[in-house]
Amino acid sequence: MSAAGASPQAGPVPAKAPAPWWRRLIPYAGTLAIFALIFWRIPLAKVGDALRDVPITRFLAIFLPYSLFFFVIDSFCLTWVVRRFNAPLSWGEILPIRASMYLLAMINTNLGQGGVAYYLHRKARIGFLGALSSILFIALLEVYQLFLFSTVGVLFYAPTDPTQARIIGVLRIVYMGAWLLLIGVIAFFAVARRSDRIRNWVETGKAGPVLATFLAAKPLDYLIVLAIKAPSFLGSVVAQFFALALYGIAIPFFKLVLFLPLVFLAAALPIAVAHLGTSQAAWLLFFSGNATPARILAYSLAAHFTFMFCNGLIGLCFLPRATRELTAIEEPA
Repeated sequence: MSAAGASPQAGPVPAKAPAPWWRRLIPYAGTLAIFALIFWRIPLAKVGDALRDVPITRFLAIFLPYSLFFFVIDSFCLTWVVRRFNAPLSWGEILPIRASMYLLAMINTNLGQGGVAYYLHRKARIGFLGALSSILFIALLEVYQLFLFSTVGVLFYAPTDPTQARIIGVLRIVYMGAWLLLIGVIAFFAVARRSDRIRNWVETGKAGPVLATFLAAKPLDYLIVLAIKAPSFLGSVVAQFFALALYGIAIPFFKLVLFLPLVFLAAALPIAVAHLGTSQAAWLLFFSGNATPARILAYSLAAHFTFMFCNGLIGLCFLPRATRELTAIEEPA
């Protein structure tokens, strides 16, 4: 693995004007609006009763090992991409900052990604936007990892009612467009690597530094990152399958493979706070036929907060080390 793209000196972090106050309120307003619609249809008292049945200790026994499994794969993937495109950092150097940024990601995913890019910028003395390019490369393939498994489900899942049939029909069209888009992106950058004119146009444009990793990445790099990330999704399906069973909800494993990616994609939409609201709405849309809406909602909230708590616990364990390392970097600077 090469350290292509590394620069001898870290460029300055570009200043960015603060977003207007009304734009910063959008996620909070979106979360409140979604929960208002949910609780308009589902009585809050029924959800409270269902939450009292949640086996919290058993949930922790399932989600904590999965969080550790997710963290190991996540940090290993970040290490591979950084070593491939930025700088020869070791897995041990990546672990503390990747874990501690889970604390920021609990509030805002973009904040966590920016924190990792800033650490790489200071630690490896590479340009901030170059580091951010690698983070965005991983983020794109995390989305397509979900598309990958859900596409398999869409192709082979047999709908049980007309609503599901319509949803799957729409998904087949959307997924076809999404995969064609990814193929187009890979093909464009492959052509750019061979054409000096296109390469110069990409590199000298305003988005040039942010596209550095995409310009350097070959089709095999995309496949390797997808292969590294794939076990984390399979682990999440297994964890959710057993947690649902503990809570008395029976959902076929193949149905989870089909619809869980859509739940995760909904959770990633930038219109809610801490992935709340959109995730619960998706759980209700796809799984309300497997249990009462109040019980599905209660499970989605309990599982969400349990997983976030486990990630936050991992982040807290590594936070002192990450703080020491960042302090040691800043003092010479």
